[in-house]
Amino acid sequence: MNFSTKKIAYQKALEKAMRYCVYQERCILDVENRLLAWGLPKAEWDKLIDTLVEQDFLNENRYIEDYVRGKFLIKKWGKNKIKAGLLQKKIRGSEVDKNLMAIDENEYKKTIHYLIEKKKALLNQKDDIELRDKLYRYLLSKGYESEIIVSELKITNLSQ
Repeated sequence: MNFSTKKIAYQKALEKAMRYCVYQERCILDVENRLLAWGLPKAEWDKLIDTLVEQDFLNENRYIEDYVRGKFLIKKWGKNKIKAGLLQKKIRGSEVDKNLMAIDENEYKKTIHYLIEKKKALLNQKDDIELRDKLYRYLLSKGYESEIIVSELKITNLSQ
């Protein structure tokens, strides 16, 4: 980000922040980074963020729901990677766990099978053990839990 040293007035920053939050769901860290880039004095950040929360432009629970849903359905991330992504945004707590538990287990396993088949088609491994290892590492990198990966790889036919 290119941080300018030019200061911005509070009211103008509030209007820009409202537009920024209307465009898509944002978390507090996203807004803070934007305020830093705009050059708003840190003394006014809390007031501005409180105003955004009061007027429901900024809602962490809504952000968590959208983040979990989007990362799972669109990016096909597992629960571990989603949780790590939220931790990077400085979001943790029971709301995160509640939304991760809301992911349907059947959909979760279907997604794992889809990823296995998709990745298997891209790999040229003749050895089943080597193929299994590559698929395991791939699914781990996507954030899926080790025990679920192992159980799903056992029931998947790796012969091509």
